[in-house]
Amino acid sequence: MIEILHPVDDRERIEALRASPHLDFVDAWTQAAPEIAALDLLDHVDPDTPAPPPIAVTDDAAVERHSRYLVFGWRATLVRLPDADVHYRLKTARNRFLLTGREQEAWSRALIAVAGLSVGASALAACALTGARRFHIADSDELSPTNLNRVAGSVCDLGVSKVELAHRLILEGDPYSQVTTFPAGYTPQVAARFLGVDSTGPTVIIEEIDDVEMKIDMRRRARAARIPVLSATDMGEDVILDVERYDLEPDYPIFHGRGEGFAAGDAADPAQRLQMALAIVGDEVTPRMAYSAGQLGRSVISWPQLGSTAAAAGAIAATAARGIVCGRPIRSGRYRFGVEQTLLGAAGRHDGWNELGPADFTSAVEAMAQRKRPG
Repeated sequence: MIEILHPVDDRERIEALRASPHLDFVDAWTQAAPEIAALDLLDHVDPDTPAPPPIAVTDDAAVERHSRYLVFGWRATLVRLPDADVHYRLKTARNRFLLTGREQEAWSRALIAVAGLSVGASALAACALTGARRFHIADSDELSPTNLNRVAGSVCDLGVSKVELAHRLILEGDPYSQVTTFPAGYTPQVAARFLGVDSTGPTVIIEEIDDVEMKIDMRRRARAARIPVLSATDMGEDVILDVERYDLEPDYPIFHGRGEGFAAGDAADPAQRLQMALAIVGDEVTPRMAYSAGQLGRSVISWPQLGSTAAAAGAIAATAARGIVCGRPIRSGRYRFGVEQTLLGAAGRHDGWNELGPADFTSAVEAMAQRKRPG
C-alpha cells in the first residue's frame, strides 16, 4: 500500500520522488520538532518504563537520522515523517497516564482482528487512534451510498472496497502499522488465517459481521483457539456489547447460550436465519428500533442503523478490547448502554406511530418469519 524509504539507503529514490511534479510533499517535522522538544522537557514519572532519549531537533543531521520518507500512492503525496518509535511517542503523548507505558506497549503489540466494517470500521478507527498497530481486517463489501449514514467515507471513494478504505485510514494515521487484509470477508475458507491457527493468533476479535451463520462459525473456532470475542450491536440509540472471554472460559456458551443449538444448515432457511438472528439479538430493542426491525423486507431494506450509534458502538468495542489486552477485569456477559433511558428517561418513551412495545415487536417478528417461509 505504501513505500517506507530510508534516508540513507534509499537516497536516490527519495531525490527522484522529491523532483517529481506529480507528488505533493509534506514535511511532518515542521509540527513534530517543537512537539518533541516540549515533550523532552517534561518530567518522566512512569515507574515501569524508561525515559525516551531526547532528540536534538535543531540538528538537521539528527532529525534526518530519525526520519523516514513515505509514499502514499492514493494521495500522490510524499511525507517526511519521524521514524516508528518517535512517531508513536508523538501519537500517544496525550494518552499518558490514562494508559501506563506498559499498557500502551501491550496495546501496540496486540493483534486486533476486526470482521465487518460498518460498526467494525468505527471500532477499528478507535483502536488505531489509541495506538493499536497490528490488525487483521475482513469485509467483502464496497462503499456504497447507503453506507454513508454510518461509515465515515467520501463520495469520491464509492465503489472502493471497505477493506482498502480501512487499510488506508490506518496507514494515514500510523504508516508503521501492520495490517493483513481479507477482502473476501470472513469465511470458513480464510478462518485459519484470520484466527492465526497456524501462527500467532489475534489477541482479541471484534466481530461485526451481518451473516449470523458466520457469527456463530467464528465463535466456535475462536472458542477452540481460546481467543476472546467482542461484538457491539447498535439498537436505535442504544448499544449492546457482548463479551465472550474464551481465553479465560474455554467452555463459555456462544452468545451466552443464545447461539447454541443451531445446526450448520439452519441458516439456509430464511425463516430459520431470522430466528437465529433474533435469538442472538433478543428483545432488548428500543421502541423505534422495534418498529424499524419489524419493517425489514417491507419498507426497510436492511438492518436500521444510525451513524451516531454505530460510532458509539465502535468506541465501546474498542475500549473493551483495550481493557482485555491491558489485563483489566472485563468479564463475559451482555452489557447494555441505555442512551435513550439516560437522556430521555421514562417520560421520553411514548407510543408514536414509529414505536413498538415488546409484545407488538414479537408479533411483528413472527409475521416476518411467516412471510419468509416457503409457500
